[in-house]
Amino acid sequence: VFFIVAIIAVSLDTGFASVFTLRGAWFLTPSFVACLVTFMALLAPKASVLWCAWLLGILMDLSPGLGEAAGSMHVVGPHALGYVLGAWIVLSFRTYMFRRRVFTIALLTTVVVLAAGLTQIAIGILRFWLPWAGGELVPLGAGEVLHEFGNAAYSMLLAIPVGWLLLQTIPIWRFDYGTSRRSG
Repeated sequence: VFFIVAIIAVSLDTGFASVFTLRGAWFLTPSFVACLVTFMALLAPKASVLWCAWLLGILMDLSPGLGEAAGSMHVVGPHALGYVLGAWIVLSFRTYMFRRRVFTIALLTTVVVLAAGLTQIAIGILRFWLPWAGGELVPLGAGEVLHEFGNAAYSMLLAIPVGWLLLQTIPIWRFDYGTSRRSG
């Protein structure tokens, strides 16, 4: 189930990004993959969450137009590390959250988008300053950080219907939680 939903989410983020982009507002674009990372981090077993986030990040880095550097070479790492960081943050908070609520998914999708976006900015800055890393020009400053906050807010709005849809599919995911906490 994860692989099918992952391919759909990556396809929506890459192939249909222009459909969902708000051109009049800083070209803000929501993230379906961040919604899926949040859903997995809230409900999947801890052992598989970081692997799922890593795989989704690698798929995003290898997608056309997203992870390309100069010379059409793909840089694997910015999305992958960002989604793993976001999933790890959600894992650390999930004990205190109502996991099967749409607004929990929406709120924590914001955290995942911010973690992934700020990680990508940090890696871009690092690649700009390292002489052997290509020296690509990356927009620096508060404008890029504000753009990520806008993407996070837009993704939070998108996570309401997408989170509801994902919550309706919980029975087919067959998450294994181990032993029950109930007595008798």
